[in-house]
Amino acid sequence: MPKLPNLPRPLAANRAGCRSATLLATLCLLVGCAARPAGEGATLHRWTQLGPDGHISLRSIVDGTGDCPTAIVDGAGVPLQVRAGATASEAPRQLPDNPAFRPEFAVTACEATLPAAARQASIGNDALPMPAADPRRIVIVGDTGCRIQVPARGTADPIQNCASASDWPWPRLAAAAAATRPDLVIHLGDYHYREYCDDPARCAPLRAQGVVIGYGWAGWQADFLAPSQPLLAAAPWIVVRGNHENCDRGGEGWMRFLSPLPYQQCTNQAYRTASQSVLGDNLTADAYRIELGERLTLVVADNAAFADYLPLAPAADDLAILQRTLRALTTAPAGRPHWLLIHKPLWYDLLPAAAPPNALQSLARSGLPASLQFVFSGHEHAFATLNFAGSTGRPAQVIVGASGTQLEAFDPQSPLYEGAAPGSREQTEPDGRLHDGIAASSGIVLNRYSFLLLEHANDGWEGTLIDADGRTISRCRLDGAGRQVDCSFPARP
Repeated sequence: MPKLPNLPRPLAANRAGCRSATLLATLCLLVGCAARPAGEGATLHRWTQLGPDGHISLRSIVDGTGDCPTAIVDGAGVPLQVRAGATASEAPRQLPDNPAFRPEFAVTACEATLPAAARQASIGNDALPMPAADPRRIVIVGDTGCRIQVPARGTADPIQNCASASDWPWPRLAAAAAATRPDLVIHLGDYHYREYCDDPARCAPLRAQGVVIGYGWAGWQADFLAPSQPLLAAAPWIVVRGNHENCDRGGEGWMRFLSPLPYQQCTNQAYRTASQSVLGDNLTADAYRIELGERLTLVVADNAAFADYLPLAPAADDLAILQRTLRALTTAPAGRPHWLLIHKPLWYDLLPAAAPPNALQSLARSGLPASLQFVFSGHEHAFATLNFAGSTGRPAQVIVGASGTQLEAFDPQSPLYEGAAPGSREQTEPDGRLHDGIAASSGIVLNRYSFLLLEHANDGWEGTLIDADGRTISRCRLDGAGRQVDCSFPARP
């Protein structure tokens, strides 16, 4: 397969803005304004997020209990404020207490909210990526963390080798995605997967390789922040919450670093019990809209704690919550294309084919606007598309969930498990199952580590599915008016 070339960035104005910000930071350094004030902590990470109401959120993490930095925004100093202070570890947990409750974060999370009109920003000598007025290159990733969930006894999930660049390719995928020079990055959820490892026999080899595991700062640094650095520096991000960021799992890190809500501490919830996260007690954020220039609206929704595997009857409360939290979608202005960004898909191959509709599918039967063209999700660790006949009124479902977390192909409990036959569960067309009573008209499934690059062309979008070496796997065409996405099927691996 041909290697993806280094494609030019289309917006000269965006490049000029980055040069201006770099020049501004250099001038500040010469006159002393970039010097770190006494007490200010070393900035470990910095990035830009797009959030509700058109705001731009500058985020940074500083070491220890140091003060937050001051950003230079359009020539003026803007101090970042403390979002969540550093914490110390409490007494060692006693199994089976929830290890995700109050983990140690020996860093301070900082934030400043800027108006949509802001054009240049830097922290210290580093220019921060700012939103393009007309984004034309969008990178989409999902499910990036390294999978480690090993109890002291009982059945464990398969262990992913986080020390292997081939077994856990997220660092390579992040670098390859950054090399495409995107205007925007969308992460569809599941950033943190290094949860716990309590079986000495199975965990010793991991620890011998220096693999970091845990819900606190060290786990988030190893699983997401450090390997994502080149992509965090490349473009502003839109972040979607995954179920691994629920309060009974990696929710504390999500609330500290990524959530669009002001920081709140997750309550103590026991993993895989009746008290675990559900929509009603997971600090679920309302959906919000992000306008991409004059052509497109993105709706970002938190359905991470949604019980997608349950039919509506046992989870009746979910329907009312989804109706409230998805109001930004159902009240969207008519006549403008919309894409929905959620972690758990509306329709996908991991749900039983004969299952009654769940709450989200019930809402979709009557609550989705005609302007909704595509639903982008993760959760299924593969790349997949589902198209439905135009008469159904359904948008196309696109799943980008193969950006680092162990693929469905390697999980014996998954219907897409391939065993010793690579490619055997990939699909050139739908398998005929019904998705809430309707069969898909077309679509593919690929069990390959990848990210999706979308490029605006003429009046539509073209997609390239790319692997960790920057090589093209598949090419796609998104037909917004027809609510269809058509992707080429590559040669078998």
